[in-house]
Amino acid sequence: MELILGWLLPVWLVVVAGAVGVTLAVRRRRSAPEREGRAVANSSRLTSLPGFAAAMRRYRVLLAAVLAASAVLLLASAGLTARPAAEDVVYPEARTRDIMLCLDVSGSMIEYDAELVDVFAELATEFDGERIGLVVFNASAVTYFPLTSDYDYIREQFDAISDQFDDETGEYFAGTFFGEGSSLVGDGLASCAQRFDGGTGSGDEERSRSIVLATDNLVVGEPIFTLAEAAALASDSGIRVYGLNPGDQESREYLDEFATQFEDAMLATGGDYYALGDPAAVGSIVDRIGAEEAVASRGAPQLVVVDRPAVLAVLALLAVTALMVLAWRADA
Repeated sequence: MELILGWLLPVWLVVVAGAVGVTLAVRRRRSAPEREGRAVANSSRLTSLPGFAAAMRRYRVLLAAVLAASAVLLLASAGLTARPAAEDVVYPEARTRDIMLCLDVSGSMIEYDAELVDVFAELATEFDGERIGLVVFNASAVTYFPLTSDYDYIREQFDAISDQFDDETGEYFAGTFFGEGSSLVGDGLASCAQRFDGGTGSGDEERSRSIVLATDNLVVGEPIFTLAEAAALASDSGIRVYGLNPGDQESREYLDEFATQFEDAMLATGGDYYALGDPAAVGSIVDRIGAEEAVASRGAPQLVVVDRPAVLAVLALLAVTALMVLAWRADA
């Protein structure tokens, strides 16, 4: 047991001591006649009566009880303000869903990447407990941040990459030019599929794995994997892939063939396909991923400090109750 605000106990001591000191000083300043009262003739005959003696005993017992209840209430109040607490080990529930966000940062995607990052950030806010990672790719793939369930960190990373888009520093695509060509979508998807691991938790439990792939599927060069081959690789690993295509719009009809290939590859994995402009895309992806079976597992142990006010709160309640009963008895 420890006190989170233990420094308040000396403050209570000083306040109580000060109150007692002020009370005694005021009593000393009163005149002697006022303190002693007026003499009454033959008062000894009154005080010697059995009824008077019994009343005085009841009064002393009542006064002692009031003082005791007040002391308990004072001590309990001081203890509560100091916040008694104890250390405890908790095992938070971990969701066994992993979601890898895979973003094409090639030249044809420049005008859409900032919007796609916003979509990814919105997606991340819809989940709770799932692990999320982000991979960017062009000719080669780079892990921008690995799978993690630290949502504060995830928000920081999305803010950082958004700032890099706004500043046009190009930092977000550093390391993505090691390869022959540009926008090698199949290789990017295959790389994303390799970014999953066994995860945390006890045992080697099965984890639901999903990829959200954002690309216009406009390939320039010779990839190692075609999009269909990469999709088959993901499917064989039990990974569903959901596609977001900014090129699926009337103003880019020349990409219709690539959009059809993209959609077919996504559906082959058991996932789905969406145009970037589809307002239902985010909600639909969240619902589809949420519908995938996930087994709750015990996460890594965490040491936490938990308030333990129960005993002192009960004592304070009993003391208040006692004072109310004693006040009623005093008026009776």
